[in-house]
Amino acid sequence: MLNLGSGGTRKSVLFEVLMSRLVIIANPRAHRNRLWPLAAQALKKAAPGATLLETPQEEDLKSAAREVASGKVEVVAIAGGDGTAQRAITELSQACGDKLPPIALLGGGAYDSLADLGRRGAPEVRLKRLSTALASGETLKLDARDTLQVEGQLGFRLGVGLPLRFVEAIYRSGRPGRLMGAWMTLKTIGSSLTHGAFAKALYEPLPVSCVVDGEEWPPVPLYGLVCASVAEAGLGLRPFKRATEQPGFFEVLGLTAGPLAFSLELPPLLLGRPARRDRLLDAVAEHVVLQGRSALPYFLDGEVKPGSKSLTITPGPRVSLVRA
Repeated sequence: MLNLGSGGTRKSVLFEVLMSRLVIIANPRAHRNRLWPLAAQALKKAAPGATLLETPQEEDLKSAAREVASGKVEVVAIAGGDGTAQRAITELSQACGDKLPPIALLGGGAYDSLADLGRRGAPEVRLKRLSTALASGETLKLDARDTLQVEGQLGFRLGVGLPLRFVEAIYRSGRPGRLMGAWMTLKTIGSSLTHGAFAKALYEPLPVSCVVDGEEWPPVPLYGLVCASVAEAGLGLRPFKRATEQPGFFEVLGLTAGPLAFSLELPPLLLGRPARRDRLLDAVAEHVVLQGRSALPYFLDGEVKPGSKSLTITPGPRVSLVRA
């Protein structure tokens, strides 16, 4: 039994006991954390008493997931970019199984599109709100979200073809981030309208067959494909309106329009408005198989994966995200 002592000591010990149930997984190699040496200190100050696990290597992340699984953790906060979040959720799910605790996505990467699934603010600001809520006994606001599962990995958005090339172009710029993402979007529209070289590189036909819930899509030219279990795409945009239409399912979008036609369709699509059926195939599914002539590289929440000739995408575990 704890000896709480005086009122001030009682409050301090109670805070420490409560905060011991908060674990922070932080990637020091994430964009913001790498550029700001005091990032880890800021996180510690935002949640005194919480356990901070830094995971610069893959094995560190596996070890952190095992530590979470072995303890009575109430919330796991992830400080890092989209790739950090994707890998951490995968490892946590494998270690915790059906006892995966709620997850708070704090951000800390270059683009941080997944951080839009929570409230706004810098990682330490979000963490401070979370730690205060836990210490005061406040009921946390949780959003249940499905994940996607492919090749043993979990994520929320997967893209092949044009979406992948778009992400790779952002990384090649050497300045990945929200501003570069917005600039590349405008560049895509402008190049598409003028039949520029950038658009031609993006719109290389995708040699793939797509089977959605047992039915093969028609053999029309396909330039890109996205699967999403969340509506958000970063930059405050919510183009995947049907992603959360039915629990246990996800949205599948296939781009069939050429550069000029799609450039006219892109603005309303980014705002979450329905696209013309002759320019975009749209379905809600629970089982998608992509079959290519060669390996199909893809991105999963910003992480580029080499892929294989056949990709099977299914719903993954449903996770509870804290709106910290």
